[in-house]
Amino acid sequence: MQLWFIISLVFAILIAVFALQNSASVLINFLFTEVEVSQALVIFISALVGAIIVALLGMVRHRKMSKTIKDQNIEIERLKKDCTRLDRKKQELNNNEIKEVDSENMTNNNEKY
Repeated sequence: MQLWFIISLVFAILIAVFALQNSASVLINFLFTEVEVSQALVIFISALVGAIIVALLGMVRHRKMSKTIKDQNIEIERLKKDCTRLDRKKQELNNNEIKEVDSENMTNNNEKY
């Protein structure tokens, strides 16, 4: 996380230096208007809009990942319950099998005598 912050900070400084070195007035044509503004202002606004778009896309991605993690945790809990239930069933079957074998042995022993 700190690495991305440092990279972002360096990038912001580079944009600021670039904008300040290119501060001449420029004519901007947008839709039906023409405006003369500082080129530095255009660069700053463009960088700001780009940062906002990246932040919004990051938030969408984060929400999708959070939902996926939540769904996977629910699935994990369901599978744990199934595993516990199956372990109990296995133990119950093993106990019944042992009882049957013991019962057969006792019957065989009684028949011998």
